[in-house]
Amino acid sequence: MNKSAIKRVELYAVADRNAPPIPWADNQEPLLYTNNIVRLITEDGIEGVGATISYTENDFDRCIIEAMRTIVPGLIGKNPLMTETLSQWLGDRCSWGGLPAKSPIDIAAWDIKAKKANMPLYMLLGGARHKILSYASSPMFSTIEEYFPFIDDCIEQGFTAIKLHCYCVYEKDVQLVTEIQRLYEHSNIRFMLDTATFYTPKEAMKIAKLLESYDWEWLEAPVSDYDYKTYQRLVKNTDLEISSHGNCLLTLQEVTHALSNDLWSDVRQDATVCGGITQLNKCFAIAEGHSKTLEIQSMGYTLTQAANLHVALAHHNCKYFEQFYPYESFELASKTTIRTAKDGYVYAPEGNGLGVEMDWEAVKEASIAHYVFE
Repeated sequence: MNKSAIKRVELYAVADRNAPPIPWADNQEPLLYTNNIVRLITEDGIEGVGATISYTENDFDRCIIEAMRTIVPGLIGKNPLMTETLSQWLGDRCSWGGLPAKSPIDIAAWDIKAKKANMPLYMLLGGARHKILSYASSPMFSTIEEYFPFIDDCIEQGFTAIKLHCYCVYEKDVQLVTEIQRLYEHSNIRFMLDTATFYTPKEAMKIAKLLESYDWEWLEAPVSDYDYKTYQRLVKNTDLEISSHGNCLLTLQEVTHALSNDLWSDVRQDATVCGGITQLNKCFAIAEGHSKTLEIQSMGYTLTQAANLHVALAHHNCKYFEQFYPYESFELASKTTIRTAKDGYVYAPEGNGLGVEMDWEAVKEASIAHYVFE
């Protein structure tokens, strides 16, 4: 039971060439998304899968898979059940791909570990609950009017909260927020705003005050995560929840420093970019130790959704789960779907481990790069 060894590693950079590009800000080119998948196969036939999403302008990303290609040969013969040892080994590897290139490996090892234990991963990690409230994460639309049918559709689908990816241009965003507040003030829908770090400190404070007056749920990524002073001022001078970008201050030490110095109202973290499930699980404990929630960043493909969902379900201090809507853009090559139910909750996938079954022929067909090590 406690012995296992990795005998084969497969890497895939999967690109959906037919998916519509999705911009997050007015000054960006439409973004193209790559699903970077790691598949680990052990000598006793257990398979573990992990992934991280990358997004780039003009062409699909190959950086993550190339970084992973330099790491994974050292996995052959290692025991994936020793997740703490593996996480430390990954942390010691020299790679310009950083934590996102290492995270899927850790996730795949946990998938194997839970399958060996014949348990869903969230139960192995603690098992706090089997469902969690979710929110719809929107694309950015060209006009304000296009947001309204989107919001109506989200409500029809069962979502009770919606996060808006806006223009990230202060004047236009104020118009958007004001109009949505006017139309949906009495709808009981909770709203969040993500400004993708593009605001000045002055603009960030003004939009925070506006959202506070409207009783919105949170303001996400108002400025760069490295603008510590602005985050401190926002947390100190508003009662609005202030959330970070979630892609920069990722290590346990950085999260501890941020909470100890009142930079954030919560922790914004993602297993697929912070080093994997091992690290995210520890971040939840750090957040709980500071009486904070950890609001999962989980917009992405089914595999990345599954990893974050299982860790969220293992803990009580996470209020919402993020789901990009419409779903189809991020379901390529997955036989399993993770979608919000009509009651507003998203439920753990059935099955042991991550509970995700992939269509490997579809994965190979859609890959722009593919490597095998054994």
